Parts: sequence; C-alpha cells; structure tokens
Amino acid sequence: MERHIIEILVILMRKYPEGAISREEFEPLTVKLTDQGYSQQEIETALFWYHNRQLSRESNEIESNFSPDAFRVLHEVERTIIRPDAYGYLIELFNLKMITLSELDSIIEKSVLLGGRKVDIDDMKIFVAAQIMDQDGGFFPAPGLSSYMKTPSNRIQ
Repeated sequence: MERHIIEILVILMRKYPEGAISREEFEPLTVKLTDQGYSQQEIETALFWYHNRQLSRESNEIESNFSPDAFRVLHEVERTIIRPDAYGYLIELFNLKMITLSELDSIIEKSVLLGGRKVDIDDMKIFVAAQIMDQDGGFFPAPGLSSYMKTPSNRIQ
C-alpha cells in the first residue's frame, strides 16, 4: 500500500508541481487513478499527504545554502550498491520537491547499509516510502514502515 501511495504522489507532483488541484480536476483525477488500480484509501491518503506536505513545506537553513541546480554525486561505494535507475528515481523525486536534500542523503545512507546487495528501483520505492512516512521524522505515521529503515537486514534478506 505504501508503495502505491508514493506512486500516486509522483503522479500528482508531475501533473501539479505547484500543488494546485482544482475542484473540477479532482473527480476525473480520482476516477483515473481508480481505473489504474489504486484503491480509494490509497488515493485519499496520497491526496491528504500531498495537500498537507505542500502547505507545510518549509525551507531548511542548511538546504537553502545550496544552489537549486546542485545535485548529489554518489561516492564509489554508493555507485556499486545503488543501481542507476534507482538513483535516477531519487533525483526525480528531489527535483519534484517530494524529498529534501537531507532526505535524499538519508535514503542513500540507508540503501548502502543493506551491505553488498544491489538496490533497485523497487527497493528505493520502499526506502522513499519509509523516509516520507516514518513515524519519527516523516509527515504522518505509517505503521510498520519505520521498521524497514531501522533494521534493513530484517526487511530484505
């Protein structure tokens, strides 16, 4: 379910980068997402998160020191662990302002902690969902997700 919520959020951020979904667009958007196989609960959760995240997004002092054109270059060890498509997915989420630079760094760190296992795009979606929805540092609690990040060896064998 969490991965589907992230997928819906990516769709929303691509289509509505400024955060404005008009009332006229809401119903057709919901129908389209339902037709794509997403549940009503997933759609409502994603819309709730999207709306509130847009309202509460504040610039972090550390991150405001970076140029908007700056990007994170992977270290040699990180490049061997994280597949290019998974890193590209992270960069897209950063450019869509779904994740901050510090969240991007945190996700990369946690990916490397898997130790020796290649991280593909599906793994990265799990890490992103956990980062965004983590009870401790995310926007709202999502039971079960925070344990993926705290003990990655228990999640992926």
